[in-house]
Amino acid sequence: MAKGKQPAAATTYTHWLAEPESRIEKGVDVKFSIDDLERVKVSSWEGVRNHQANSYLRDQMKKDHLCLFYASNCKVPGVTGIAKVVKEGYPDHNAWDPKHPYYDPKSDPDKPRWYMVDVEFVSKLPHPVPLSLLQQLSTLSPSPSSSSTLPESLSYLSPTFLSSLSDSTLLRRGRLSVQPCEEGFFEGVREMGERGGWEDWEWKKAAGAKKGVKGKRAKKEVEEVEEEDVDGEKGGEEGEKEAMGRRSKRAKKA
Repeated sequence: MAKGKQPAAATTYTHWLAEPESRIEKGVDVKFSIDDLERVKVSSWEGVRNHQANSYLRDQMKKDHLCLFYASNCKVPGVTGIAKVVKEGYPDHNAWDPKHPYYDPKSDPDKPRWYMVDVEFVSKLPHPVPLSLLQQLSTLSPSPSSSSTLPESLSYLSPTFLSSLSDSTLLRRGRLSVQPCEEGFFEGVREMGERGGWEDWEWKKAAGAKKGVKGKRAKKEVEEVEEEDVDGEKGGEEGEKEAMGRRSKRAKKA
């Protein structure tokens, strides 16, 4: 490296939870899918009312950080697209609006409590990656021999990616609406979304064959997305309404 030249800043990867199906809060439909983001191109990402997620969004999300767009609270939860941050954290003014679905009476404009960022559409994955598929893959041994349990069409999945699944925040209970993820996990999921290959694999039957507590937990993970409250403070009734990143969206106006 040339003298005085600084290394390039590492890209940070995250996953975001959104709600693609209609749900009305205070007369407002808080639905927002990857198709909506593709349509508006750039949108604020408001309504985060969990303190850990808010701190991460406010302090660590930087311009050009890449994000896995995750659809929650729907028939098939999973990663549906890629987005990136185009504006770093700034006060979420919606918290001061009594008519807004995520109004927080405790939030003070002079001392902002909640923050948001602006995100831009990057791509829609041609093969949405189901959460249940990632959970099934996480049960495989992260070694070259694990490829024998995969169909030929998924042989591109690396042991490094399979190893990253078990530690992924996306597969843990208590997922937050905004959380960091490892580069290996991000790139692996993106590659899956671009290449597919599991359509003819009977992984659903394998997942459904699990017995006992582990199987029940896996099923519940697919059906529910629960938000972890770090310090016990929900931010009032409005905080509980976030329900794992369900938030209203407003397209950025020119």
